[in-house]
Amino acid sequence: MDGLFDFDAIPEPGPTPGGLPVPAQRRRLRRESGLSAHQIADACSVSEDTVHAWEQGSTTPRGDTAAIYGHLLAALKARQEGTAVPEPPPAQAPDWAALGALRHEIPTQAAAHAPCRRCQQPTPHRVGGRPQHLGTRCPAADAGQAQPAPPAGQSASARPTGAAPVPTSPCPPAAVVRLSYPPLKARSISDGPLAVLEAGPSGLVAHLADGRTRACPAENLRGLLAWAVNTPLGATPVHREALPPGPLLVLTSTARARLALPAGLPDLPARHPRSDHPLLQQARAIGWQTDADGLGPWTRLYPSAGDPACDSIHLAVTDWGALHQDAWNLPERLTPGELAAVLGQYTALVRTPLGPPGACGHQLMRDLRPPAHRHTATGALLTAGVGGALTRPVDPAPCEAPPGHQLASHRAEQDTLADTDIDWWRHPLPDEADRAYAVCLAVNLFHLAGIREIQVADGPARHVPHPPFDRKRPGSWLVDLSAVPQHQKLPPAFAGTGPVWHTTPAVAYAALRAGAAQLKRPAEGWLRPGPTSPYLAPWYDHLRLARLPVLERPGITATMDTPDLLAALAGLAQADPLQRALLHAVHATGEDALTALAQPPAQPDQAALAAWPTPKEPTWRPDLYAAVVANARAHVHRKLARTSRTGYWPLAVAGGHIMYATHTPHLTEITETPGSDFRIGISPGHVLPVAVRPLHWYTDRCAEGTNPAQLLKDTCPSW
Repeated sequence: MDGLFDFDAIPEPGPTPGGLPVPAQRRRLRRESGLSAHQIADACSVSEDTVHAWEQGSTTPRGDTAAIYGHLLAALKARQEGTAVPEPPPAQAPDWAALGALRHEIPTQAAAHAPCRRCQQPTPHRVGGRPQHLGTRCPAADAGQAQPAPPAGQSASARPTGAAPVPTSPCPPAAVVRLSYPPLKARSISDGPLAVLEAGPSGLVAHLADGRTRACPAENLRGLLAWAVNTPLGATPVHREALPPGPLLVLTSTARARLALPAGLPDLPARHPRSDHPLLQQARAIGWQTDADGLGPWTRLYPSAGDPACDSIHLAVTDWGALHQDAWNLPERLTPGELAAVLGQYTALVRTPLGPPGACGHQLMRDLRPPAHRHTATGALLTAGVGGALTRPVDPAPCEAPPGHQLASHRAEQDTLADTDIDWWRHPLPDEADRAYAVCLAVNLFHLAGIREIQVADGPARHVPHPPFDRKRPGSWLVDLSAVPQHQKLPPAFAGTGPVWHTTPAVAYAALRAGAAQLKRPAEGWLRPGPTSPYLAPWYDHLRLARLPVLERPGITATMDTPDLLAALAGLAQADPLQRALLHAVHATGEDALTALAQPPAQPDQAALAAWPTPKEPTWRPDLYAAVVANARAHVHRKLARTSRTGYWPLAVAGGHIMYATHTPHLTEITETPGSDFRIGISPGHVLPVAVRPLHWYTDRCAEGTNPAQLLKDTCPSW
């Protein structure tokens, strides 16, 4: 393709292309050129999501960005047709180095440009006033190391400047070796879902989940990825229509040192997926990249021409905080074999770990209700999907947007959803002050109890003025619930006063307490039309069943009598630390996954944004999280109200932790009183004892202005 640019025929830089190809042609040109959206993003110095938006036609590039993108597409088209196009002006030139091996077929006029400070090859761009390729895919990055500077007697300007264009890389195209991932149907998973690596006398040793070991000859990240691709690691999907999870490689301290990875987590700029970090350079040298989260304790790597949903390898670096210092909180003294065994147990019960437990639980929602999926590079249909799946990212309603979201940046305080967990306490009354104890109980998997029936719609909310309330319609309602009966000895059933926004479960509970006829008509609504489904039902069932084997190992079963159950729970502190850690991980998988429905983005691109946009994930649904919170509040309040008929009124409530004044130091005084709605057990929604304190301890905390239930929730785990 030496004739791609005809410099002799065009002495001056040509004009910006008059117009861009249609979106379908943009995507076709990229695919037929064998380029990933990530490479196009690097070449234009934008994000990968922006390139996808250009190719879908949802947004259009403007200004210099449009000119850069237009010159890039024109060059790709000319390469296919064997014609010539003018070299773009320096300010509108793409970063050709981002195209990898293809850059050798798109030469530039080297004599007109200064050498890049990293690779010493010509570039029209400057970063911080110094010549440097845009993005990070310069020849130095592809080679995994910087190229030496030219000899002292030969400057960049002294190089030959003939009419023939000079390639932008000192290496021939054959020197670029790409590592491909076998197609899904050609992969074997006989070695299990994961490997924990440690350094042995003659190299790395991989401990598998079933207790076997394998030798790993890798000396760096590139070698590790090549070993993982050629080793039968992997797991079956949790649903027949779901994509199989990628294998997990856990790097212990010795393995990290053998692979020459830094001892500490890189700082935020170096973690960026397009940074100059040596680890990312090693990955780019074989055509691999990270996802938008970049480097971290948990890192996803996949081929640039692959699909991150099914062609990924996950790394967990223990020295960077994975497993021992995050929500997993596994004991640090575990041997590699023990670590592989406990992670294998979690995989068998839940799924292959890909991050903290909350991230695993969040992905599990999508695994159990998978949408249809086409390979992002080939377009082949990989799964047909199931009914009730969430298929597209949607913006929240303005009242549902979490703090920091761009829809919440100019929102009035009263226009925010009022649904929150209960945080309430009161002083003991005279008849309660004669009791000696304050007992604290906790509702098992507080937010999961009762979520099977929450309805979810796949689509954005629509604003409706004065809508009649429909308990089957998911959405948010502006309604005044102040008239709902309320007892002073009970916490408020609903957060907020006056006309405020509530989700459907909260308004449904208000209709139950006050009567549908007495409920005021909502003034406004942000409602989601179309078919609905109990989206979280299979997810709840999966986690409920996953807990049972973990509890059975220390001898706790659902059929035990109450005295035996309480005795077994009292001995749980002396049980196997691995099983206690596994139980904690399963619980965190459920509770933290619900929080992830509305969590802010963690990508380095958006870390410093004052107002961030909606993440490009269909399972990012703050409206669903708000409905879960409202449902949990109603669930607990209903039990408190029913139990109050026995004469026992709560002293303090913090989420699912509740305190009562009792005559004896036993929770059974509450649960075994006829009419009590609390039952001791291990199922979600049942309760367990947390702590017993003298009543004067409770009154002292009240005098300090502290919620005693919140204090026990923070310091006394329920398991």
